[in-house]
Amino acid sequence: MMCGCGVGSLYGPAYYSETKLGENVRRVTFRGGDHPMTGDLCLLRCAEVTLESGHTHFQVVDSESGSNIDQIGSVYPFERHYHMDSPFLREVTSVTKTIRLLKTDAEVGFSYSASEVRGSMREKYEIK
Repeated sequence: MMCGCGVGSLYGPAYYSETKLGENVRRVTFRGGDHPMTGDLCLLRCAEVTLESGHTHFQVVDSESGSNIDQIGSVYPFERHYHMDSPFLREVTSVTKTIRLLKTDAEVGFSYSASEVRGSMREKYEIK
């Protein structure tokens, strides 16, 4: 999923989702990676959703983070591909942010510049 030099392809259906909650409100979830990276990549996706919708700024109005345990089936390598009885377990982190899309910087409260967030996160994680 993640590689050494850069993150590579991020946006398969298993890694992010978004839901339109209102005219200018979206709920964005990013799933995977380590906790700090997952939060950053969720912010990156929030910035992209903002720009794709024709807006320039966004406010985070709610944020959640957590993790789930996924089971991974495996094949025992020495027994001619017989499946093991107990699967491997892995922790998968997720971050969900509910954002308000804005055409300009917020008059009240803090807002992010979507283009600045996108540029900063792409640079940090070497995403082209």
